Amino acid sequence: MKDVIAQVGTIELINQNVYQVTLKVENQSFIAGQYLMIVLPTGESVPYSIGSAPHELPELTLFILVNDEASLAYRVIDFLKNHTDITLKMPGGDSHVASSLITPEVEHILLIAGGTGFSQIKSMYDHLKHQKYSGKVSFYWGVRTPADIFQKQWLKSMADSENGFTVNIVVNEPDDSWGGRSGWLYQAIQDDYEDLSNSVAFISGSVAMVYGTLDQLKSSGLQDAQCASDVFAYAPRP
Repeated sequence: MKDVIAQVGTIELINQNVYQVTLKVENQSFIAGQYLMIVLPTGESVPYSIGSAPHELPELTLFILVNDEASLAYRVIDFLKNHTDITLKMPGGDSHVASSLITPEVEHILLIAGGTGFSQIKSMYDHLKHQKYSGKVSFYWGVRTPADIFQKQWLKSMADSENGFTVNIVVNEPDDSWGGRSGWLYQAIQDDYEDLSNSVAFISGSVAMVYGTLDQLKSSGLQDAQCASDVFAYAPRP
């Protein structure tokens, strides 16, 4: 990863606790699925998946979850609001579209996200779509409640299947306002696909979400060697 100067663009609260941040960088590149690190004045480097695709450069988009004012993410947003230029470290991560998992023999790419894991998976989905990938690509996004959904305009534009690309939202705790799919994310995938033995999966979310989803999908034929996640690097199983 190398140090990069970025211009801070927009900072917008897009649901109850997620900010959409745009940054501008010059003469940089990354692979869809990679992340960057925001360098704070304290010297801390805070990682965030890049939510935009490479063809959208020089603009980068991040989705930053802020749970409370005591959180590190709150300090990141406050820092961005008070600076026009910041230092990034980028790009990093090996869970991306150039992975050796994606071969001509693969029938199906599963892109699985929990919460703001959406960011990494959206970048990959947009890139594959932009590149007119000829295989089947299924994006599954799990959120706790309907209020946790963001990027609704993008989701609306992706609602209809096109050339093997589909987007599915699964709400774990639905309310009366929700008319879509509900329950566990892994169950929705298994309901749609009984046999995942010739699929590959990229999973983005919390450590528990990533390993829990993978463990459940093993019964459908999806094995560790067919999966990629940044979690495997920073929180490997014992």
